[in-house]
Amino acid sequence: MSLCVGKLLEQKDKQLSIAMQKVAADAAAVPGGQFPTIWKDSLTGFFKTSADPEDQVAAFQQARRNACVFMNSLAVQGTGFGIFVSNCEIRLTDALLQSLN
Repeated sequence: MSLCVGKLLEQKDKQLSIAMQKVAADAAAVPGGQFPTIWKDSLTGFFKTSADPEDQVAAFQQARRNACVFMNSLAVQGTGFGIFVSNCEIRLTDALLQSLN
């Protein structure tokens, strides 16, 4: 079961990477030429984050894992802990993907 859940999470992460690449491509394609610079400057300067889609995916994955481990920490001694965490990660990724589409 954990292998199936792990494969599903991998698929979700691939979808997330594609969706994040689309966000960056959409920002770069805004007519007029100034928006991509403003977008990058706002992300890096004001929000102190990256404008690189892959960096964003990695940051989301780490935050997602931390939150899901914490939320399921009461089950840490159970044999299903990893499955609980992965299912939580899938749900959070689905929520983000839904908002990106």
